[in-house]
Amino acid sequence: MTTRSQYLNKANDCASAAKKARDPAERVALLQVSQCFILLADYVAARHERGTARRGDEQQAASPDS
Repeated sequence: MTTRSQYLNKANDCASAAKKARDPAERVALLQVSQCFILLADYVAARHERGTARRGDEQQAASPDS
């Protein structure tokens, strides 16, 4: 499972790459990806706080016979 810090590291990598990008469109795209990683990090942190970060929760909820 990916942790909050791993997503934040990926966001930081994208932001650093955006600083180096010469093409404005590429810079915008990298910053958007960075923002997505930040949102994922927040999502993981929120699920962890609620105790719902266990793997397989979605499969159990989708199975009508369990």
